[in-house]
Amino acid sequence: MKNILNYYYSLHPEEISHKDNKYFFEYLQCKYVLEPFLRPLSDIDCLYKVNKEMLKREILVHEIILNNENKIITYVNNTAYVLMQINVNPSARINLSDLCYINNNSIAIECEKILNRYDWATLWETKNDYFEAQINEISKKYPNLCNYANYYIGLAENAIMYVKEANNLEDTTLISICHKRIKANDSLYELYNPLRYIHDFRIRDVCEYIKSSFFNGEDAYAIVREYFENNYISYKEALLFYGRLLYPSYFFDLYDDIVNEDLSESLVENIAIKSNEYELFLANINIFLSKLYNRYIPKVDWIIKRSYN
Repeated sequence: MKNILNYYYSLHPEEISHKDNKYFFEYLQCKYVLEPFLRPLSDIDCLYKVNKEMLKREILVHEIILNNENKIITYVNNTAYVLMQINVNPSARINLSDLCYINNNSIAIECEKILNRYDWATLWETKNDYFEAQINEISKKYPNLCNYANYYIGLAENAIMYVKEANNLEDTTLISICHKRIKANDSLYELYNPLRYIHDFRIRDVCEYIKSSFFNGEDAYAIVREYFENNYISYKEALLFYGRLLYPSYFFDLYDDIVNEDLSESLVENIAIKSNEYELFLANINIFLSKLYNRYIPKVDWIIKRSYN
């Protein structure tokens, strides 16, 4: 790897750390990482432009470094890699203020359509169709997983209807740079990694952070309160926020990991066992938003009834 860095980047590190298929090193008091590019190659030029714009705004994202051939991608043994200079403490754990900073300071950055992810209803409908078709094929191998999947597909249907109704409103919504997925135990390395970026409603990241925090046993309700106390969120954004909390991405992510990475099916119990508790959390958030906005916040009736009966 030293020869690769020397030839393609004119960098000469003394030591290189290999972790999770990434190569970390320091050179001339700067930190770098050579990371595999696992997204479609068509994304890379768009991500590079976004990276440059965020750096102009003095957001401490990792800076993508072109190689000596003036290319973003470097191939090593037929694997695409991207070199980045790291500008933060990569091991520090993220918090809510970190998320708000990057989302609020990247509003109105122009992106090509290929990075857009804000048509949630269409994306979720497509995913539901995929899961419903796949369940028939894997039900014998993963009976418990497929049994639970029906509940979460139903919850996703509620989320789809909810965001469709919210999208019909005439109100302000802000689009910013977000992440494919943010988790409560992510580090600043993940937060500021441009290879993870997409273009979406600014509330996306905090919703995923809240859901992950809940299933990590943290006080997710306190995070919700803190977020709304420190950010101006329009009524329409609040409804989209609630709709995304409804959507069980936490289950579908684990489902994919179990099926594609052959993880233990028993892991799904860690989520399923908290389903009633999460329904109560959703009911309480509905009440919180109703009081905060002093306006009607649409309810999912069966969640309200099951939580307070």
